[in-house]
Amino acid sequence: MTLDSEFREQTEKLIVDTLTLYQKAGASPRINDVWKCENTGDFLCGFFVGEMVGSALSAFQLFHKREPTPDEHMEIVEIVEAHTDEIIDFFSKFN
Repeated sequence: MTLDSEFREQTEKLIVDTLTLYQKAGASPRINDVWKCENTGDFLCGFFVGEMVGSALSAFQLFHKREPTPDEHMEIVEIVEAHTDEIIDFFSKFN
């Protein structure tokens, strides 16, 4: 494990808090029309995961004033992946 505990905790909080916001907001009824996607839930799930990884990578750069190493990048992805069940459970409701 190469990420420090403070950064890990903040990343966990980001994921949980953001998923909670999505759960409260729901999905726009225009997603299929605007983005031409067949499965709204799959699209939103991919969007959410990308948003979480991208936000955590940006936060890492601001926090540490450098790019993450490949190992640190993978740890960030693994933090997001640790929430796979909750993420899939929520977004699959839109398929």
